[in-house]
Amino acid sequence: MARKGTLDRRQITEAALALLDEVGLGELSTRRLAARLGVSSPTLYWHVKDKAQLFDLLAETICEDAFEIDETQPWQHQLEQGLTQFRALLLKHRDAATLLRERPPGPNRLAHIETTARILRNAGFSLEDTAGIARLLTAYVLASAEAPARPDPEAAQAFQDSLDNFPTVKALGPIFAETTADDLFRLGTEVILDGLAHRRK
Repeated sequence: MARKGTLDRRQITEAALALLDEVGLGELSTRRLAARLGVSSPTLYWHVKDKAQLFDLLAETICEDAFEIDETQPWQHQLEQGLTQFRALLLKHRDAATLLRERPPGPNRLAHIETTARILRNAGFSLEDTAGIARLLTAYVLASAEAPARPDPEAAQAFQDSLDNFPTVKALGPIFAETTADDLFRLGTEVILDGLAHRRK
């Protein structure tokens, strides 16, 4: 069994990320992490004081890559780049969106928010609009990266059987079935950016 001096925060975080991908946020515990690292829980607590601090370390690690924004592009394209890169970071790890929703932002996440806010301010949005839009964009990307619940087959069939009373929804059914999460994200981003451009006028 490893001694406390043989561990460091990076080792702990990497093992926690692997465990997160394996079991999900709800089953991630310091006890499980200690077992994976081959140490006792007290040894782990020399480096991470509790589960909350562990989750904060995970959130920071997920967000450690900075956005690469081409500032020569129009502000809409800059925002699109940031949103797309943020979603890509979230999709790398299971339950990352849920984790970031639950934890306060640390320096890495604040750097992302700073980038978004700077783009909006440089585009001419007021402080008040920038604050609201930044929160809206964060909520949108987090929601887009959360795994949808798997439908119950019987409930899905019952839903299909009920569509005869809703012909417009029934006509949309094949399109709904073919639309991917990536398709929805691209469409949603276009709609949001079009709305922001209209508000800015």
